[in-house]
Amino acid sequence: MKRSSRAYLILCVMAASFIVAACQTLSSMPQTDPGGKAVVHNEGNAELPEEVTPNDATISLYSERRLSFIRRSKERGRLYTIQPKGNAIKYRQELTQDSQILEKELSQGYILSYLYFENGVIKYNGKARDGRFASDIDDETLFYSHSTGKSITSYIVGHAICDGYISSMDEVIDWPMMSATLYQGQPLRNLLNMNAGDKHTVDQRSTRVMGSSTHHRDMGLDTAASLLAGTKKIGDEVFYNNVLADVIANYVAFKAGNNYDELMWKVFQDKVKIEHAVSYQKHTPTLTDGRRSAYYGQAQTLASYSYYITRIDFLRIAEAMMKDYQNQTCVGKYLKEAQAQAKNWPKYRPSGERRHLWLHNYAKKYGAQFYFDFHGMRGRNILATEGYNGQNMMIDMDNSRIVVTNSSATAWDQRIFILNVIKSGQLPQ
Repeated sequence: MKRSSRAYLILCVMAASFIVAACQTLSSMPQTDPGGKAVVHNEGNAELPEEVTPNDATISLYSERRLSFIRRSKERGRLYTIQPKGNAIKYRQELTQDSQILEKELSQGYILSYLYFENGVIKYNGKARDGRFASDIDDETLFYSHSTGKSITSYIVGHAICDGYISSMDEVIDWPMMSATLYQGQPLRNLLNMNAGDKHTVDQRSTRVMGSSTHHRDMGLDTAASLLAGTKKIGDEVFYNNVLADVIANYVAFKAGNNYDELMWKVFQDKVKIEHAVSYQKHTPTLTDGRRSAYYGQAQTLASYSYYITRIDFLRIAEAMMKDYQNQTCVGKYLKEAQAQAKNWPKYRPSGERRHLWLHNYAKKYGAQFYFDFHGMRGRNILATEGYNGQNMMIDMDNSRIVVTNSSATAWDQRIFILNVIKSGQLPQ
């Protein structure tokens, strides 16, 4: 071989290697110590920090920690559970789309479950390769909803409005348990849009109330209300926080009263038609100022947005939202109102380092606990939810497309696996 030909071949090989490496960088960050032992991050925590790129042993460890946490919560009476009714409809599958990048991600990356649904049919049904982890991912594996649960809670608000428990998004909060707090007298719309002027009431991670050292879910909302006594609304900027989402969940419980169970059954059993039990983590009943408050242990002190759901039931929830929107049901009109009145999302940043790791960076609007108006898809009716470490749903109302992901870590490209798929209707190749 001539020297010039050999040099050209070397350049071609180097270029090909660069392209492959670039694709790998774009789709998923490499694992730390692949094949190594499990690493403990944040002793006692059941969830991995967003900044880590765990190996399979670590993913296995934290999967078991999450399941152990759910089991302990059940044993301690800290689960609110909706059982299936037996009316779940099995999805038709036409697995016509392939994706080498996605298959590789499921074989050695961080996405644990990937569902692509279009026009009433599952077109791609992927889960992490069997044998990777101590326990295989299957259709009964429970995933944390994380902040996707905020959007599910908003969907329940829509049902509460349509069933007459709440008058509208403009209903003025009149809530005896919260009467001394900044939320009293505000329209519910402010709470749903996260512009209730409560930035000064929670810590930076939005998990603790008014300087308390206790996680907000480790106290009853009556205790949290006591900590918030005397607070006033300051400003109206969008301040995304976890405490407020639980306030909304408990407002639903307060307004539904004795019919709360009936409302929840209607949403999950009759509308979504879940196949497996859906649960949320209840608040711990706690003493308030050393005694039991008048509201101690009531449903309005215990509700939360932190759900545990199986992979296909995530899809069922997303499809129920899509059908409501498309069919312009009462709840669908609520979702459309959420879209129409959405606020400018302050974290919209479609360019910059690491922006591709979070779906919310591509949303221009946020309304009633949902993301809208996505970069590169102007004028399209798309709704999305986002949960910690990639528990996401994205719904294209115009083209009847849904992508649902459940993952172990924040280390993969949301553009490639979600945004571009919704935009084009094609899986990454």
